[in-house]
Amino acid sequence: MSESFNARIKRNREVLSCIIDAILLCGKQNLAIRGHEEKHSNFVALLQMRAKDNIVLADHLAFADPQKKYTSPDIQNELIEICADQIISTLVQDCNDSKYFGFMSDGATDCATKEQTSICVRFFDKTTKSIREESLGFAEASRTTGEALAELFLEQLELKGIDIDHMRAQGYDGAANMSGIHKGVQSRIKERIPGASYIHCKAHNLNLSIVHASEEPLIRNLMNTVQAIAFAFDYSAKRVLFLKESLEQNAVERRNG
Repeated sequence: MSESFNARIKRNREVLSCIIDAILLCGKQNLAIRGHEEKHSNFVALLQMRAKDNIVLADHLAFADPQKKYTSPDIQNELIEICADQIISTLVQDCNDSKYFGFMSDGATDCATKEQTSICVRFFDKTTKSIREESLGFAEASRTTGEALAELFLEQLELKGIDIDHMRAQGYDGAANMSGIHKGVQSRIKERIPGASYIHCKAHNLNLSIVHASEEPLIRNLMNTVQAIAFAFDYSAKRVLFLKESLEQNAVERRNG
């Protein structure tokens, strides 16, 4: 009885391992797990290919009880969440091991018209001797006031296991609810963690610089001209070929000259 029970456990673990491997491969290669029809999905195709060399998996897919097959969308989502928890746990441990870290966040409205905010940390990895920026996921924001977002950020960091008292920097865009010195997110977090200095996101700074520079007629006309030239070559294979030939000819003339 014990041998039969252990054999069943070993078999189920082998099947579950193959299923998890298929899900991880889809995630790693940025492939959709399910298609328009479940039987034609990437997930099922990977399992069927794996079953060609795995008798245990092939038998499971062919004869297992549909309710115990471990391939339903609900089971797929549950396995994805478990894998995500494991990955986040490792990232959090690496962040805490570095002791000090910086926090970054930005928000956007998703296709369901819900405000989603990113939860990211930046820290020095003592093992690889390099700076790492890692995403810990997204959090839905019911309100976008400085107070509500500050509470959301700190709550999410603590929920994931980050030691927030070791935050030494925070980076956001320049919106008033984020950068405000009285009621903004940065000021409210700084009240809780005095060492968390605010830094205006450099990418947003660059974007603002381009926007303001484009208000000047000369710059705006230059950008339009560059765009027109790019479009002229993008939509014509003959022009691209002519450009390549001209560049090669110029290179030859420069070498000979």
